[in-house]
Amino acid sequence: MRTELPNPAFARENWLTLNGEWEFSFDPEDRYEAEGLGAIPFDKTIQVPFCYESELSGINTDMPSKSVWYRRRLVVAPHELEGSVLLHFGAVDHVAKVWINGQYAGSHEGGFTPFHLEISALLQPGENTLVVKAEDSYEREIPRGKQMWAKEPRACFYRNTTGIWQSVWMEFTGRDYITDIHITPDLDQCRAYFMIRTLKGQPCDLQLTIRKGDEVLGSMTVFANASRTECSFGFVEHGVNSVFDLYWTPEFPNLLDVQVQMIRDGQVIDTVDTYFGMRKIHVCGERIYLNNSPLYQRLVLDQGYWPEGLMTAPSDDAIRADVELTKAMGFNGARKHQKIEDPRYYYWADKLGLLVWGEMPSNYDFTAEGQRMFLAEMQAFMKRDHNHPCIITWIPFNESWGVHQIVGDPLQKNFVKAGYYLMKSLDNSRLVGSNDGWEQLELTDFCGIHDYDITPDNFATRYADIEETLRGSVNFKPVYAAGETYNQVPIMITEMGGVKLKNDGGWGYNNDMADADQMVVYLRDIMQAIRSHNRVRGFCYTQLTDVQQETNGLLDGNREPKVPVETLRKIFG
Repeated sequence: MRTELPNPAFARENWLTLNGEWEFSFDPEDRYEAEGLGAIPFDKTIQVPFCYESELSGINTDMPSKSVWYRRRLVVAPHELEGSVLLHFGAVDHVAKVWINGQYAGSHEGGFTPFHLEISALLQPGENTLVVKAEDSYEREIPRGKQMWAKEPRACFYRNTTGIWQSVWMEFTGRDYITDIHITPDLDQCRAYFMIRTLKGQPCDLQLTIRKGDEVLGSMTVFANASRTECSFGFVEHGVNSVFDLYWTPEFPNLLDVQVQMIRDGQVIDTVDTYFGMRKIHVCGERIYLNNSPLYQRLVLDQGYWPEGLMTAPSDDAIRADVELTKAMGFNGARKHQKIEDPRYYYWADKLGLLVWGEMPSNYDFTAEGQRMFLAEMQAFMKRDHNHPCIITWIPFNESWGVHQIVGDPLQKNFVKAGYYLMKSLDNSRLVGSNDGWEQLELTDFCGIHDYDITPDNFATRYADIEETLRGSVNFKPVYAAGETYNQVPIMITEMGGVKLKNDGGWGYNNDMADADQMVVYLRDIMQAIRSHNRVRGFCYTQLTDVQQETNGLLDGNREPKVPVETLRKIFG
C-alpha cells in the first residue's frame, strides 16, 4: 500500500492516508447517481490509488465504464472536528464527485491535477462514509496524454487510466489555515521571494524559518492582514556570506527547508513544511545557463508507466529507483513526457539532483471546451509544482498534438501562442517551449527538433548547414510553421533514438538492433555525432523504459537494462 507522505512540498504533520482497500462498483451506463447512492451495489474491492485497469488494483480489466464508484469508512475523533478537515485527492481521471455521509461535498475536473475539499461540517464523531464517483471517457478533447482514445492501445499510445490514480489523504488543521506557499529564488540578488496565501485573510503573524539540514539559516516574522502576503528573505542580511554553497545543481542538489507557521493571539493555528532550491535557469543567445554556467542537457524521455500500476508507481521506492537509474545511466535530466507526475517523483528529482521538463498532457481534438480544460489543468500543474527546483522547463504542446492545423488555422496558432504567454506570465523563472518537435513558432525559448531518422552516417550531412535545416523539414515535418522563422535561440534534439532489440517484438521508432552489442555501437556513434556539433546544446533520448507495446526503452518495463548500466553511463554521461 502507498503510505508515504503524498506531497513533501506542502506537508502538515497531522495527516492520515486513505490509500488501501475501498469498495468499488462499475457504472457503465452512468445511472447510479440519478437512482441514488443506495442503488450502488459496491460488489467489488479495489486497492487505491491504482486504477481498475491495472494489475495492482486487484481488478485488472480494460472494460470501458462511463463511471465508477468508490466507498470507504472514515473514523474521526471528536477533537479532530474542532478545526478544519481537508480531504485531498492527488489525481482522479477525469471528473470526480464526492459525498460525505450521503451529502454532496464537491467535485473536480482534470485527470492529472490535485484537489481538496474542506469537509468538517459534513463529518460526525466516530464512523463516517466517503463515496467518490469518477467519470471518464475516450473523448479526444480531454487532456489525456499517452492514454489511447480507444480500448486497444497502439504505437506510442497506451492503456487507459480511469478514476483514482494518485494518493488520497486527510489533513487536520485549524479553522483558518495556509492555502499556498509560492517560492521563487533569485540567485543574482541572493534572495528568495515568498508569496503566502491564507484562507480567510484575517490578521495573523506568519513566521518563516529556513534551514539547510540541521542548520538554521534564518527566520523572520511577517504581519499579514490580507489573504495574500508577499515577503523576501535576503541571505546576506541573515549572515549567509556565500550562497554558492547553497546552489541547487544535479551534482550538488542542495535543498533549503522552510517551515511556515500561522500564529494568531499567540497560538499556532497552522504549520506547513516545504522546501526550495537556489537555482536559476536562463537563455542568453544560443546557450542555456544553469546558475549562470553553460548547461548541456543530457535528457531521457520518460513516460512514467509501470507494467503493474500503469501511471501509478507500485511504491515510493520504485519512483526513487527510476530517478537513481536515470542518473546512473549518465543522464542529467528527464523529459516527463505527456504526464503530470506524482509529486513524489519531483521530490526525489529535487533530492537526488535530476533536471526535469514538465510537459502538459495533450488533448487530440481542437475545440473551445478542450482549450478551457487544457488551460485550467496547465495552471493547476504550474501552481502545484512551482517550488520544485528540478523543473527547469515547461512544455505546453508537443508535435502539434491537439493543434494539428497549426499551419493553416489562425485559431490554433493563437492558442499555442496563448499557452506560451500564459506559462511565461505565471512563471518567468523557467524556460518555455511552444510546440516542441516540429511546426514550431518563433515564440519559444529554444528550438526543439524531433528526429528519429538520425544515424551516425547521416547526422553530419543533415546538420552540416543547420540554418538550412531549420528553414526546411526533418522527417518530412517542417521545423518551423509556415511564416515562422528561427530566432537565434538554443537548439536541441529533443527526441531521437527510439531503437529496440529485434527479439523484443512490439513497436519502435527506428530499425531493430540485432543484439545488445549492435545497440551499443549505434548509441555510442550517434551520441558522439550529436555531441560534436557545436550548435546543438543537448539531446533527449527516447526512451527510459519499454511501455506496453512500445519496446524502444533502454530498460524493459520491469526496469531491467538491455545494455549494462555502466556501458550506458559511458555513452550518455
